[in-house]
Amino acid sequence: MSSARLSVSCGLQITAALAIGLCGLIDPRDQRFIDTVEAIDKNLRTGSVVRRYLFDDGLPGTEGGFHICTAWLVEALALIGEQARAEALFDEMCDRAGPTGLLPEQYCELTNRSLGNHPKAYSHAGLILAAFRLERLR
Repeated sequence: MSSARLSVSCGLQITAALAIGLCGLIDPRDQRFIDTVEAIDKNLRTGSVVRRYLFDDGLPGTEGGFHICTAWLVEALALIGEQARAEALFDEMCDRAGPTGLLPEQYCELTNRSLGNHPKAYSHAGLILAAFRLERLR
């Protein structure tokens, strides 16, 4: 069983599985990758943010969605030909920036609050890489 299909079939979905298509380890047109992208969008996305995973990791409290995960999903959607959905999610991610234009590590859709470290470099790196990918695939 491939890594892509594993994310969908075993029920243990993690957003990091998107890396297999983003890094070129599997062709983004491969149905296994498309299924993984769609499953992550359906099961790990809440509004404009994407969670890392939903299983109990033993850590106290709850997490919000991670902006880096949202950026990965933007890129993955664009790679599978869902440009309009990718651009809409990208715009929603940009809307989550604070008044200074900075993104935190996480965001909670339920409370409309930033969570985690602020600002977070990898949130911005993800946003920039997603912007480049969207522009390249236009």
